[in-house]
Amino acid sequence: MTKKINTNESYNNLKFKMMSKNLKLIILTSLMATSLMANAQAKLKVGLGGGVNFSNFSGSDVNEAKSLMGYNGGLMTEIKFPIKLGVEADILFSKKGAGNIIFTDNQGNSIGSAEMKLTYIDIPVVAKIYFLKVVNLQLGAQYSFLLSANMNVMDGLDVKDQFNSGDLAAVLGFGVDVSVIHFSCRYNYGLASIDKSGADVKNNILTLTIGLWLKK
Repeated sequence: MTKKINTNESYNNLKFKMMSKNLKLIILTSLMATSLMANAQAKLKVGLGGGVNFSNFSGSDVNEAKSLMGYNGGLMTEIKFPIKLGVEADILFSKKGAGNIIFTDNQGNSIGSAEMKLTYIDIPVVAKIYFLKVVNLQLGAQYSFLLSANMNVMDGLDVKDQFNSGDLAAVLGFGVDVSVIHFSCRYNYGLASIDKSGADVKNNILTLTIGLWLKK
């Protein structure tokens, strides 16, 4: 990936904003539908969780980027239905990014390479299909709000203005819930570019999370 420090917002960024609004609407509608579906037999679970992220960039404009390890943590909620089905919605502080990012000046001259470190608030909403009693398959979507973006050069170069304020991802994974103990492994596949310049750069993250249900 080659990163320019200054650039203009492109048509792709406008398309991204439209997709962001649509996904927000889908997530909000899903949460409202889940609330309406909940009845006296459904169980609400609330807990705290945290874990590790293995993140990287993908896309046609990404060259030789390397995986970067970060972390995640925050609030977990789930509505568990008596038909081996649940819906989990989390709010997570999440560190992502990639290594070996090549960046240039305005003349296109290579300045060097560095790690790109991104900080997000992730809001994944996944359906959980239970089998073997405690094991579940997870499928859903995630919207993320960008908090910061920095390169580890010059005591931390702030490049937040070069990235879209949000990110979209499809989520696929599995989990294990035994009593109050929660574990999940999810792969988040970026659906839209995170780069305002229009370059094809997407977040891809493998997350491993362990948590504790405080109310179940």
